[in-house]
Amino acid sequence: MSYELHHGDCIEVMRAMDDNSIDAIVTDPPYGLGFMGKKWDELPPGEEWAAECLRVLKPGGHLLSFGGTRTWHRLAVAVEDAGFEIRDSIAWMYGSGFPKHRAALKPAFEPVVMARKPFKGSLTSNEAAHGTGALNIDACRIESDPATFGLGGGSKVGSGSGENQDPTNYRTNGKVSPMNPSGRWPANVALDENMAQVLDEQSGVTNRVGSKAGNATPRKVGTSTDIHGTRSTVEHADSGGASRFFYVAKAPKKERPVVDGVAHPTVKPLALMRWLCKLVTQEGGTILDPFAGSGTTIEAAILEGFNVIGIEREAEYLPLIEARIERAAE
Repeated sequence: MSYELHHGDCIEVMRAMDDNSIDAIVTDPPYGLGFMGKKWDELPPGEEWAAECLRVLKPGGHLLSFGGTRTWHRLAVAVEDAGFEIRDSIAWMYGSGFPKHRAALKPAFEPVVMARKPFKGSLTSNEAAHGTGALNIDACRIESDPATFGLGGGSKVGSGSGENQDPTNYRTNGKVSPMNPSGRWPANVALDENMAQVLDEQSGVTNRVGSKAGNATPRKVGTSTDIHGTRSTVEHADSGGASRFFYVAKAPKKERPVVDGVAHPTVKPLALMRWLCKLVTQEGGTILDPFAGSGTTIEAAILEGFNVIGIEREAEYLPLIEARIERAAE
């Protein structure tokens, strides 16, 4: 594992990097909202930035970039026009936002653009050649308590109980295959603890289909196609609150570093960034964050055992990043 921190404009720093040298880019750039009057938040990153990201990524490498709800379309267009494939969008939903005036809604989510550098040949051959292309699904499954599989019961924030269902579980000769003990297939929605609690309060307990707990009869609710093109039946036979279907980032207490009275105004939960890093990076991979900010992505990557390169233009935030690197390295 290695880590680097560069002080400078991210486009200029990336221009000095080798082609096809990065496994994944995970970043939280300026949203272009003029947040707190900060000069660095005048515009979201454009096509020139996205083109450099495309160049340094390995074929099949993923880009995950947060965006603002009013400006993320400009980010997505820039990424697509640079040559990326837009693969999905992830919604980061939280319950702590507040409206500023009657002309605005309460902020409750931020979108994440998920894009991938195109590659030639099959996904399997690209993975063999570059270690990129597919998502690291097993590292990011939605955890449940294995001890309660098939026993029913109420939900816990972000987990729930019962058997996990995803496209790898299907009927064979009339029987349902064993559920994956590692958890559910990750969704394109992530929650914070507050939002998970609100969702569970609204949904209540979703009871299993069947007679009594532990003696459930699964029912077919749809079909899905996995990454190998095999169609499989998706079953639902568990109990709990609705939050159990989504990843819930449970934030540690000390999340916002302060050095010499300086703190960064926009900091994502460390747990969320760890999950995103794992989602698009295989073991031993290198992650790039062109907008390091307070260093959350760098700390997350180090804690997950990845190599990481961070770039930050604003000198006042460098001590924050260095503090997080030191904390993670310990």
